[in-house]
Amino acid sequence: ELPQATVVALFRDYHPEKFSGQGDPRVVDEWVQGLEIIFELIREKYYPSYFRADMERQFLALTQGTRTVDEYEREFTRLGAFVPDLVGTEAKRAYRFTDGLRPAVRHNIVGHGVQTYARAVAIAQEVDASIRREAIQTPAQPVAQPSAQPKLAQPSTNQNKRKLRGGSDNWKTRPRQYPECPTCGKHHRGECLVGQN
Repeated sequence: ELPQATVVALFRDYHPEKFSGQGDPRVVDEWVQGLEIIFELIREKYYPSYFRADMERQFLALTQGTRTVDEYEREFTRLGAFVPDLVGTEAKRAYRFTDGLRPAVRHNIVGHGVQTYARAVAIAQEVDASIRREAIQTPAQPVAQPSAQPKLAQPSTNQNKRKLRGGSDNWKTRPRQYPECPTCGKHHRGECLVGQN
């Protein structure tokens, strides 16, 4: 990002018209349009197309993930500055913001029929804070972990031959607790017996 002093200097290089703060609203509108043209020229000069394309890609891939709504909103605003066409109206901005939220947060906003970005952010912050408080207050259910791995009996050579021939046995229904064998692609321990006769 360019330092603020640099942006101001660049802006002055384009000799913008001075605005007196008085007069016809049409004069104000023309002055604002002139400023927008200057800023667009600065953007094109200092933010090349490949950079803007990368920012657009990042913006389109942006989701809340594990961030808080505040963290997500900051990144959304930062990247959104590079893609004005995607967030040019309140409705577009609110939709894009809402679409990237975690489902638990997003569903609460959709139910409110939110039309403005500010309202979408406010509701998302409330919902996210509520979800996080609830997660802290509700203790996590302990996950039962076995104290030791159960030992599985190694199948006999006859069972292996029957399995290779397509015979059925209960070996297929056991949970896969061993690493995948690079030779046969199955899950077992020890040396692979495929191809050994």
